[in-house]
Amino acid sequence: MSARVAAPGSVNRAGGRACYARCMSGRPAPNETEISTSAPGTVVVFDFDGTLVSRDSFLDFALRYCAARPLRLFIVGCFVPLAVAFRLRSLKSAGSILLWAMTVGTSTRHFVGALRRYAQSTLPRYTNEPIFAELTRHLGEGSRVVIATGTMPLLVRALLNARRLGSVPVVGSRLRRRWGGLVAETHCIGGTKRFELKRRFGIVEWSTVYTDSFADRSLLSRARDITLVDPSRRTLSRTRRLIGEATALRVLRPD
Repeated sequence: MSARVAAPGSVNRAGGRACYARCMSGRPAPNETEISTSAPGTVVVFDFDGTLVSRDSFLDFALRYCAARPLRLFIVGCFVPLAVAFRLRSLKSAGSILLWAMTVGTSTRHFVGALRRYAQSTLPRYTNEPIFAELTRHLGEGSRVVIATGTMPLLVRALLNARRLGSVPVVGSRLRRRWGGLVAETHCIGGTKRFELKRRFGIVEWSTVYTDSFADRSLLSRARDITLVDPSRRTLSRTRRLIGEATALRVLRPD
């Protein structure tokens, strides 16, 4: 019924098709290390949106992308009521409706190019440098660091490459092409992060988690050390109730 991107004809060369399919599907980049099942003492998991960067990266991209294209903004606006209706049943379905409206009739190559330009020129303005310093510290100590995010891996990798951290593995949301546009194949939030860590890298245990959201409770409940990044009072309270006394919890609030 549907196929993963790239669509036939969107790229001329087989290598190019593979590149665009990898960008959308979340498969590893050539320099990204596959990780076998690891002991919990060696794995550190970082969230991305709200943690390594100070905003929802794909939402920010989407708003800018549509604002620069009035006709596209109109098309997306027409589908907002339908997305709101579907949101009561499935956040993934609601997001797919708006994503499809944003991309229908647009080639994968064009959309990937827009994502990359955003990641290279705009996203670096919103990095949380103290959290990147923590990531670099863990790498320097020999820990296995992985990023688990609800955004598209392409955005994460582009930012990591700019900071010469391109070998850090990433799991994130995957897209596929359907009915002339893009829709979500997986929305990598909540328990899906745990599933994707196992599926992609064989990671079933970890020692440390950095996140801003209690939506990552499936990761938090299995960690020995937790860093909450600028959490709300509710997130902090719920996390304290979730974890045991043996779990170390700290709060970082980047300036």
